[in-house]
Amino acid sequence: MSGLPMQKEYWSGPAAEQWATHADRIDAMMRPMTDDALKLASLKPGERVLDIGCGSGATSLRMAKTVQPGGAVTGVDISPQLLQVARARAAETDLPVSFIEADAGAMQLDPHFDLAFSRFGVMFFDQPSAAFANIRKHMRAGGRMVFVCWRPIAENGWAMVPLEAISPMFETPWAPPNIDAPGPFAFSDPGKIERILKEAGWSNIAIDRWDGDNVIAGGVSLEESAEFLIRIGPCARAIAERSLDVAEVRRRLIERLAPLHNGTGVALSAACWFVSATA
Repeated sequence: MSGLPMQKEYWSGPAAEQWATHADRIDAMMRPMTDDALKLASLKPGERVLDIGCGSGATSLRMAKTVQPGGAVTGVDISPQLLQVARARAAETDLPVSFIEADAGAMQLDPHFDLAFSRFGVMFFDQPSAAFANIRKHMRAGGRMVFVCWRPIAENGWAMVPLEAISPMFETPWAPPNIDAPGPFAFSDPGKIERILKEAGWSNIAIDRWDGDNVIAGGVSLEESAEFLIRIGPCARAIAERSLDVAEVRRRLIERLAPLHNGTGVALSAACWFVSATA
């Protein structure tokens, strides 16, 4: 999958429906790296924030609390389903947050943001250098950026363990994702990240490792953990692309995850880059 049209199709289709349905569990699973990324962002009251690939709005809403009084958050995403969840969540608060359905790499807004933030939302740009240059144009002088992206898939047990469990079902061998195409692991090479950001005019670039756990779906039963992986992530994509028998996938996942379930959930390794830069 490459190019905005294909990304737009994906994030407007059945996959997006699943992400919207399971938004609370996804947010719970992502909480450890989210907490640390927001610490790195060092938000202050009065600041204006651009949340890139804001999805269902969890990070936007958290940041909107921090920038009060006087600040505001604008969340941008291409998925109407996820934005519907974000707006519904925001409607239950009085926080200074708004949401726009747009491609952050090509949108045109007033250049006034103090911070551009993203939790796993920047790896899908078709032309990343141009996209990051556009984002930089929306920043005030000296504005900063913080984003989180995945390190190589082989380092991420949350992706590899389910794939390894079902790989005997594949008619053709599994191959790692193409990191030169838009996708979750497109920024797994730190050298690529640095090159793109320099081309886009960013400075003071820092790229740091983050290692922790993804507790599948935030901590649920063995059976619920398997069902979540069937619907969200690389395992779900493999099912769709390879037309796998879901009942057999479920059986294999439960068998593989059973020894890893500690009574409250399944914790699998997560490996990220924390990236910061100055406009």
